[in-house]
Amino acid sequence: MASRQTAVGLSRAHRLAQGRVIRFHLHSSFPVQVDGEPWIQPPGCLEISHRGQMFMLRRPSEELTGHAAAVMSDVLVNAECNGVIDAAQKRLLLHEIALRLSS
Repeated sequence: MASRQTAVGLSRAHRLAQGRVIRFHLHSSFPVQVDGEPWIQPPGCLEISHRGQMFMLRRPSEELTGHAAAVMSDVLVNAECNGVIDAAQKRLLLHEIALRLSS
């Protein structure tokens, strides 16, 4: 895989905010870099949070189940961004999905 870098023209970082959860609602594409990995974030909701331990969905050995987990995760993120569920509900649902997929 070829490495791709995005130059944003900043010589220094600019502090925007501090908090446990920062949510950006992007109306157009936006350059993002986290841990040295740059990408162009498409329009939508971008949430940055630090809450200690997070539950992660992992791809099971079956491709169909892995695809379903990815779709469920996308649906939950979209629901949170649109205000249908809150962050706590999303975490609880992700945890439950992860438990059921691992059994």
